[in-house]
Amino acid sequence: MLQHDREAFLATVAPGDRAFERDQTALFEGWAGVHPSTYDLEAQWDRAGDLVRPMDVARYPDADAVSIPVTEERYRLAGFDRSPAVEDLYLTFVRIDGRWYVASDDDLAAVGLRSTRHLWERAPVESETSGRFRLMGHRCSSAGASCPVTAHDYLGSGRAALARVDEYWRYPWNRRLVMMVPNDADELKAMIQATFDVDSFVAFAYANIDPERGFRYVGDRIILNPGGFAGRTQDEVVEILAHEMLHVATRAVSGPFVPVWLDEGLADYVGSDASPTALDFFEGALARGLVTGTIPRDYSFMTGTGTQIYLSYQTAQSAVRFFIDRWGRARLERLYRLLGSRRIAAGTARFHVDRAFHRTTGHGFAGFQRAWADSIH
Repeated sequence: MLQHDREAFLATVAPGDRAFERDQTALFEGWAGVHPSTYDLEAQWDRAGDLVRPMDVARYPDADAVSIPVTEERYRLAGFDRSPAVEDLYLTFVRIDGRWYVASDDDLAAVGLRSTRHLWERAPVESETSGRFRLMGHRCSSAGASCPVTAHDYLGSGRAALARVDEYWRYPWNRRLVMMVPNDADELKAMIQATFDVDSFVAFAYANIDPERGFRYVGDRIILNPGGFAGRTQDEVVEILAHEMLHVATRAVSGPFVPVWLDEGLADYVGSDASPTALDFFEGALARGLVTGTIPRDYSFMTGTGTQIYLSYQTAQSAVRFFIDRWGRARLERLYRLLGSRRIAAGTARFHVDRAFHRTTGHGFAGFQRAWADSIH
């Protein structure tokens, strides 16, 4: 991969399956526009053992042996990744005439174990680097008349968005960002392995956890939904990118007990630059009796209609604004860091949220929710 030796790479692909060979050829050629500084694949037998099933063995009658371990892919983009990005692949290894080959990467997809899909698997990519940003997308010749990469000045908007994030989030973070623009929603859905309708979202802050480094996010990427940017003004693009960058900025201190409403409400608050008009939709919903007075649960940000999901975001932003107005941004940051510091700990998420609220405000979460509800009615 690093030497771009096409013949050597394809020699690892099992003979006979021309469709898989074509896919692997496209993957290899797509890497030409990525330029990773490091690349490594390693079968991690201790993570899940051998996942092969009798039906998988039967699929390869000419093989002497068949195995499907979790294979970790690690790669690093120099100048952007402080440590390698880590992705999981479910490669099927087959032994034929004493030699091991890779025969498939989707034999376990039907049971929900899907190999990571990259931007560079469908078509070649081009990269543009400017300062702290790297923009990656498909070549316009392969995207047709409306190339999503050139639809907006993403790099210029990124610089403005970074300046906005710096105003609100003081805790140190990498501040170097890779933005990816797939051709369409289908490609986006494959890249983030979404099981929901991505048309309700305009962008995603994507990362994975490195099993070798505890609960540490690596490989931060901002992946844009090109369809969600149609007709957007440059100011709106800045708001969207600032929202996603805030997610990346908080990765260093985040953890599994940080509730989604806090993550999304803070990102919306920063993205909007604390604009007083940013909650117009929420105010209208409140006037129509659509706001219940409870802060949305995690699932509310991914399920339901687009309008319901948007209301969850707006409600979360309202709760974050109430916290900041009453206790200040510094204490909200302390709340976030307290919750994020609990990575592997006994107790439910609700228990840890309640304790963090007591330590930062003197009140439990239930008391905070009541106070917020009183403030909006």
